Amino acid sequence: MVFASLYREKKRQEARAEGWVEGRAERDAEWREWNRRRMEAEANGEPFTEPPPSARNL
Repeated sequence: MVFASLYREKKRQEARAEGWVEGRAERDAEWREWNRRRMEAEANGEPFTEPPPSARNL
């Protein structure tokens, strides 16, 4: 019984860590895409009014 409890807790911690890593990768990709669009607009002399990802997710 004790081993089963420890095993379940270990699996919960692994899943939590995996979710954190995946979430961070998604967030980083959103920022890279936003920055690419911002830099493209700047290079073309166009205004860029799109809010950053952090402001959109509020």
